Amino acid sequence: MAEMEGEGALRVELADRDRRIAELEARTKTTLSGAQFLALVVIVPLLGAFVVLGVLIVWKTTNAPAEVAPHLDLILVAYAIFSNPVSAVVGAVVAGMTGAKKEEAA
Repeated sequence: MAEMEGEGALRVELADRDRRIAELEARTKTTLSGAQFLALVVIVPLLGAFVVLGVLIVWKTTNAPAEVAPHLDLILVAYAIFSNPVSAVVGAVVAGMTGAKKEEAA
């Protein structure tokens, strides 16, 4: 009789652990919504262009300073103007990620 009660308790514990494992597996699966995918499609090229432009400015300035120096002020103004939307996008992404983390935690 005691063995049957022990087996029943083990079965309940096993079922509870199976349920917990299923919940953890469901949490670890990563899916993107349409808005997140679209944001990545727009953001990744924007950030890539920003980094490439910065690298090109530094490379050209160090390799041919005499050619770049007369136009450096305009180049840096263009880079500064380009940095505003990039900073806004990165800020929005970070805010969205922290908001999503807070929703998961709640």
